[in-house]
Amino acid sequence: MTQKPITLGELLDPIDPANPPVSFAGQLRNTVYSILNVGLLVAIAALIAWWFLANPDVSDIMIVFLIGLLLVLWLFLFSLRHDTTPYRRAKKTNAHFLLANDRQHFMYDLRLDAKTAVFDGSNIYHFGHSNGVDAQPLGLIANQLRAEGYRIVCFFDANIFYTLSEHGAFPSHQRHVVSMLQDIFGLETNEIYVVPSKVQADKYILSCLRHLPISFAVTNDQFRDYARTYAGVMKGNLWRKGVRISKNEVKLQQHKFKTPVTLS
Repeated sequence: MTQKPITLGELLDPIDPANPPVSFAGQLRNTVYSILNVGLLVAIAALIAWWFLANPDVSDIMIVFLIGLLLVLWLFLFSLRHDTTPYRRAKKTNAHFLLANDRQHFMYDLRLDAKTAVFDGSNIYHFGHSNGVDAQPLGLIANQLRAEGYRIVCFFDANIFYTLSEHGAFPSHQRHVVSMLQDIFGLETNEIYVVPSKVQADKYILSCLRHLPISFAVTNDQFRDYARTYAGVMKGNLWRKGVRISKNEVKLQQHKFKTPVTLS
């Protein structure tokens, strides 16, 4: 009976029962076993060669005993089964793009039963900038939804660093690192996903919504170019929640915050 996937990684990259991976501890143990096996075979061969070629001043019974003992040890190690405990696999060349381009390595562990707010980070930032409040709306909404029990996943286009630099968030010569986005938007490392260059975050957001059963997008983009490809995701009006500002209060359409979110 196939085990029902619990995480996004298990859903998108299921373990093949006919060829299961091994845990890190199992890999280490298998490596030690292999080294010991080779070492014992080399010791047996060397002992036999020494016995025949060097004519040692040691009784034949002792030599045979030592060879037999080494053979028994080798057979014992060879008989040990290698560990096949499932583990979170490393990125593969044919992995789903949500997993393959996840430089923060958190997407695999996203639980399918967790309610998740999927942010269109660049879109919400541009909305904030056009209203003169820059990063505040995104950070405030993320913080409030996190407090309400939502798992936050925030996708940014690759040019977000250049955009922030142009807007004076940091000097243009400063090295681009994820910790900048953490500080500017008040996000955690395992909430930030910067998509590869020359790729829009749109399909990442929509794919994430497609695979996470209890999720919605936080965006003012309607993704009309993807209406046919992600028709199943974009049904009704609950799959996305737009952001607006009214009387110094940030509001999320189709969602009432438990505590009002106000701009500072």
